[in-house]
Amino acid sequence: MSNLVSIKTARKLLKEHNLSELRAAINYINAFSGKRFVLKIGGSVLNDLSLLPFLVNDLIFLKKVGISVVLVHGGSRQLNLAMTEKKFQVQSIRGLRVTSADVLELAAIVFFEISHEIKNEIEKHGYHSQIFGRETGLVKSAQIDISELGFVGVPRTVEVSLLNNLADNVIPIVSSVTAGTKPSDIGFNVNADDVAGIIASKIKAEKLILMTDVDGVLDENGTLLSSLTVSQVEELIEKKVIHGGMIPKVATCLNALKAGVQKCHIVKGSTHSFIEEILTDEGVGTEFVKDGFAKKAVN
Repeated sequence: MSNLVSIKTARKLLKEHNLSELRAAINYINAFSGKRFVLKIGGSVLNDLSLLPFLVNDLIFLKKVGISVVLVHGGSRQLNLAMTEKKFQVQSIRGLRVTSADVLELAAIVFFEISHEIKNEIEKHGYHSQIFGRETGLVKSAQIDISELGFVGVPRTVEVSLLNNLADNVIPIVSSVTAGTKPSDIGFNVNADDVAGIIASKIKAEKLILMTDVDGVLDENGTLLSSLTVSQVEELIEKKVIHGGMIPKVATCLNALKAGVQKCHIVKGSTHSFIEEILTDEGVGTEFVKDGFAKKAVN
């Protein structure tokens, strides 16, 4: 897309989205056009699927101005409901779901249904999507601990060519039930943050955005920290300001930065929070940057 066309498209779309910071947003769009983002959705967005049309609208917005997004999702709440209906025990160890072979197959079905909901929403806008489940082998994972967790894995490889070969009008949708690294593996249930993180690292994405059900990283007083360097994050973890379930999310961001991703974000899923975080100066969540990062007009 030419620079002039991008700017004209951006102005029209920004007015439709009621973004008041028109000039700043266009600067960001100019900087990111032709780049790739990885967005993981979960938490509030998947808990309230009425938010899905707003999210997809934002994805289409970015697509129209030349920014491609790889969409990654899990579906913990939906899987819990499906397991309860089948009278499967819902059990976690160290924050990871204990996954029997039956639970793995159920997760694959549930997550495929979520992928299709997203796909249907995308196609309302005249765009196409490609669903990447475990059968595609896009992401391959290794088993963590068969004795305690069962079929739970950690991602090891990404077949980047599968993403690179997609047509320009296709938005990839990636499920967090992945293939295994060995031919005999039936697949693994993987944390969706980890799936998003390794994809962002392997494609050298401009941004990794983890959308969840919290605002971002909070300080000791409960105030949102809008920007953190790697060193600041490590200090906050040591002081136990960052603790519990936020630690693995933050670790995913730091690992992605070290692997070449330019910037990472944790934001709460709400109406247009995705766009507001990446196309405005103020943002709405927490951004993570490398040490020595100098904040510029466009970042």
